[in-house]
Parts: sequence; C-alpha cells; structure tokens
Amino acid sequence: MLTQIKPLFIPNSRNNRSVITLMIVLQVVVFLVIWFASKSTIFPTPVEIIKALGRLFQEQNLAYELWTSTWLCIKAMGIAIVISLLIAYATVIPFFKPIGFLISKGRFLTLVGLSFVFTQMTSGSSSLKTSLMVFGITVFFVTAMVSIIQSVPKYEFYHARTLRMNEWQVVWEIIVLGRLDQVFEVIRQTFAISWTMLTLVEGISRSEGGIGPLLLNQQKYLHLDAVFAIQFVILLIGILLDWGIGQMKEFFLPYSSLTVEK
Repeated sequence: MLTQIKPLFIPNSRNNRSVITLMIVLQVVVFLVIWFASKSTIFPTPVEIIKALGRLFQEQNLAYELWTSTWLCIKAMGIAIVISLLIAYATVIPFFKPIGFLISKGRFLTLVGLSFVFTQMTSGSSSLKTSLMVFGITVFFVTAMVSIIQSVPKYEFYHARTLRMNEWQVVWEIIVLGRLDQVFEVIRQTFAISWTMLTLVEGISRSEGGIGPLLLNQQKYLHLDAVFAIQFVILLIGILLDWGIGQMKEFFLPYSSLTVEK
C-alpha cells in the first residue's frame, strides 16, 4: 500500500486510477469532516446548504433561472467566438494588426462603466446583457488567439512555402487548421471567464431574471445558506460545461492529445 501511495508525492510520477480515486475520496472526506466540525458563523453547514437548495428549487424557481443564465452565456459565447476568430485571423494581414491590438486592450475596461453606452446602443434587457457578455468575452478571446498566432514557429511557415503553398494557403493550413486544438483551449478558458462574469452582467439588468439577480437578492438579505447553495450550483454547472467542451475537443480533434504525456 505504501509503495502505491509514495508516487503521489513524487513529481511527474504516474499513478493508477484506483489510487487517484482513493486519494480524491480521502481528501473530500477530510474536507467534509473539517467543514462539519467548524463552528463558523460565516460558512453554513452542508445540511443547511442542502435545505436551502431545496427551498430555492421549490420557491424561487432555481431551475428556470439556471436555464436563463446558461442560455445567455452559451448564446453570447457563440457570437463572441465567431467575432473573435474573424478579428484574430485578420491580424495576419498588417492592415488589421492595430485593430486586434486595440481590441485586446479592451480587457482592462470595466463592464459597469460601459453599461450606459451599451444601454443606448441596444433596444432591450436581453440585447443589453448579450452585448455586454459578447464584449467581455471577445476582448479576452482575441488576446489569447493573437498570442497563439504570434507564437507559431517560423519553420512551419518555411516548410509550408517549400511545399509551394501561397500565403493564403499557409494561413489556412498553419494558423487555422493547425491551431484548432488550441482554439478549443481558448474557448474553455474564456468560457470560465464568461461564467464568472455572468452574475455581474445580470445584476446590471435584472428585468429578465437569471441566476445573478437571484444570488444578489439572497445576499442582500444575508441568506448565507442560499448564497452558498447557489454558488455550489454555479460551480457544478460550470464544471459540467467545461467538461463538455473538453469532450468536444477529444471528439473532433482526437489527435491533439497524442503528444501530451498525461
């Protein structure tokens, strides 16, 4: 048994699945024991959180609010992916490089400060929230994609040119097709950003509901058990969607993990 546990503390070691599963179970059990034993007035107990979760589903229509927020995030993510990829791929043309540079710097702007501008540009609560989400996602997505494009080794371009490809073919083969696996990783990273951004955006415009207004209302009245229940649901849905994006990558691009050690 000791020989199986020892590799868990050695860098870059390989462990069989049963040992890893046991390790995770033990860590979760220790965490729960500490949580139950603590007498903190800030953190509610797991029992209180479970009871609050039941009340939220029955009285606050939590399932519908979750669907509203999830659909908003997915819709904004889809629009932002298309816009961001067009901008990022366009930066291979010198004329469009400054545009990509300026858009990437937009990640330092706050959505609260821009809400008035987007309110004037949009016609309703739904379009306002979608526009804010798309902007917030795009500035981070473009930044990551431009970095990927700029990090392509020169020898890949030289190799493509020796195969008598013109510059448009080089872009298609090396940058577009050759970096699709990294695009999926950028999608996973920016999705996590958008998921944490969601409650802020929904808090700016609460008329159509969502998980954001529900969370803010519970926090306003110091219903800490409900606040933690909603936070755990947000965490679980986020992990599930992140896993789904990873599975899509494995399905469409199975070759991408061939060179990965773990």
